[in-house]
Amino acid sequence: MDDLAGSGDPGVDVFVDANLSSFAAWDIMVYLEQNTGVSADLAELASRLGRKEHEIEPVLRDFAGRGLVAASAGPDGVERYTLSPDPEGRRIVARFVELAKVREIRLEFVRRVLARMSRG
Repeated sequence: MDDLAGSGDPGVDVFVDANLSSFAAWDIMVYLEQNTGVSADLAELASRLGRKEHEIEPVLRDFAGRGLVAASAGPDGVERYTLSPDPEGRRIVARFVELAKVREIRLEFVRRVLARMSRG
């Protein structure tokens, strides 16, 4: 695929390029989209994703700052995360998850994430 290849959905391509700087970020978006309404703290998310807390914490904070993830203190005072309630944001994330099921498009997304990771 060349640099002009994409998913066929320019909004999703922009989302991937702007927000998925690691596979941890990818995993968080997929998990939260597939578990809409779930509110989990850092330890729960790390456990469910099979990742270390230090690996996903900066991603969650970044996503919260961008409005992709809603962060709120639970009754115990611990920060909990859920997918943003913004309908347009949810639509883009759902479309990303849907498109990633197609092998060729998933490979394009992987290429984009790897390119972003190599840039630092």
